[in-house]
Amino acid sequence: MEQALRQPAIRLWRRMVYTTHKKVREVEAQLAPLDLTMTEFDLLAVIRRFDGATQQEVAQRLLFTETNMSYHAKRLTARGLMDRQSRGKHKLLTLTAEGRQLIDQALPLVLGIHKTQFSDLNDEELKLLRGLLRRLK
Repeated sequence: MEQALRQPAIRLWRRMVYTTHKKVREVEAQLAPLDLTMTEFDLLAVIRRFDGATQQEVAQRLLFTETNMSYHAKRLTARGLMDRQSRGKHKLLTLTAEGRQLIDQALPLVLGIHKTQFSDLNDEELKLLRGLLRRLK
């Protein structure tokens, strides 16, 4: 067991998970004063870009399950940040004015933290990392 935990793949996996969790906590700290989680931010940001998309389309973009998507959509609708309109079997998602204002306020914060998070990497290293992550897909 001890030797298995020293395998490069296991160690790399643990490092990747640790780094991801740390970076998520940094983003969520920036979003907390806006009463947003990173998941809610991501959802609002996708709807901002694809306003009027179906709930299923947004879920696919975010890799959400149907249940998870429905839960978050209902919460954000109850907060007045988005609207869900039934169109046949589909629900169309749009931002309210309040939702658009909130995501427009949050976006520069998140972009700033991401810029800081990757500031130790040069352009070549960022390109390499992007390629490696695509290969892991």
